[in-house]
Amino acid sequence: FLYAAMIILVIKWWDVTHTMHFHSATHDGYGVSIGTFVMAIEAFLLTMYVPSCHALRHLAGGMLDRWTTGISRVRGVLFEKISVLNRSHGFWFWTSLTFVFLGDLWVLAVAEGRLSDMVLFVV
Repeated sequence: FLYAAMIILVIKWWDVTHTMHFHSATHDGYGVSIGTFVMAIEAFLLTMYVPSCHALRHLAGGMLDRWTTGISRVRGVLFEKISVLNRSHGFWFWTSLTFVFLGDLWVLAVAEGRLSDMVLFVV
């Protein structure tokens, strides 16, 4: 599931870049809207959730006996950094899950015309 989550994460950030491109009668160019913020928060929270997972921590250095020399030292440092994130894995899970749900509701409401995605600025 880790690799699938990484692919989804790339797609989420790709979606954020697409929410910044406007082509309409009133706006033409790159800018930021409410939807951009919603999608960016969602992508950020998923970015914090995916690297904090146990599988990535194990890939980084969980199977090593010691982290004292060469590449194992780099993997050991990476393992320790991921371990710091891993302590908050549950927090990142629940916040990202909540915002993915809210983001999907936002996209659905805008797509159905129930809400208007207010453009804050265009360059």
